[in-house]
Amino acid sequence: MKNGPRPATAADVAARAGVSRATVSHILNGREGRFPEETRTRVRMAAEELDYRPSPAGRSLVTGRSDMIVVVMPETTIGQNLQNALEYLSDDAAGLGSNVVLRFAGPDPEKTATALVRLRPLAVVDFGSLDRPARGRLAAQGVPVVPDLDGSRRRGSRGPHDEIGELQVAALTERGDRQIVYASISDRRTDPYGPGRYAGIKDACRRRGLAVPLSVPVPTRLASATAVLRELPRHGPLGVAAYNDEVALAVLAAATQSGLTVPDDLAVVGVDATDVGQLWAPPLTTIEVDMQAFVGTVVDELAAALGREAPPGGGREKRMLRLVPGGTT
Repeated sequence: MKNGPRPATAADVAARAGVSRATVSHILNGREGRFPEETRTRVRMAAEELDYRPSPAGRSLVTGRSDMIVVVMPETTIGQNLQNALEYLSDDAAGLGSNVVLRFAGPDPEKTATALVRLRPLAVVDFGSLDRPARGRLAAQGVPVVPDLDGSRRRGSRGPHDEIGELQVAALTERGDRQIVYASISDRRTDPYGPGRYAGIKDACRRRGLAVPLSVPVPTRLASATAVLRELPRHGPLGVAAYNDEVALAVLAAATQSGLTVPDDLAVVGVDATDVGQLWAPPLTTIEVDMQAFVGTVVDELAAALGREAPPGGGREKRMLRLVPGGTT
């Protein structure tokens, strides 16, 4: 019986490039720093010509780990930004010689950590599901977890929620002080980002000498959103920092239903800079989140943790957040 075509092996690449199999393994697995550029180029060209792909199974046997980078996503509503982040991560992880696997976390971080340890991943990208003990357990198993939230706090860096809160409150108070309200999502799913977002808004109000803002969940149904808005205690004009553009639009629709003028009686700032937010009249003031820049910082951290060369175009020098002025402030 005639054998069919077989996939190229590391030995084939080594023969084509005129190097040893060990050299091929080092270069194609990200440990290339000690080899001349000419050798690296020759090996990569040979691998491309032969359409060679390192075997994940073989790598796992040697290293004791898979080539998987597991993205842990909380069981929350996934908007366009998170979808974009996953796409960017998948593309950039290929530059690290890895594959991205998405996993939704359960309500118990310890059980999530147990499941991750069993997967024996190369690294974990946490989008807000793991607490400090769970992260510590993975680190003890040699699994780096990024972003390094504790490291950022020790360095005194402000997180994205702090920056979003600052931008929202600054836009809402540009024309004078207002009674600030945080409009959170009203969803059966968990809200891992809401507490951090609310904390950032409270800090921004405190720095301006404003009262502690209320936090109210706002459904995206007109009658329910209108009921929430009408029950708010009002002491002058309102400034609503919304969880995202969808919640902001629910507030604006409720304001119209309640006979409030925008932005005089009520000003609103969303988050995400969605196209639909710009269809409102007047267009929604919102915060644009550059997820490609955010993912660039995460991939830079991954590369450093794994001792690999980061793909070009990292995000550390890019500004991740930008106010998009509209007519609602």
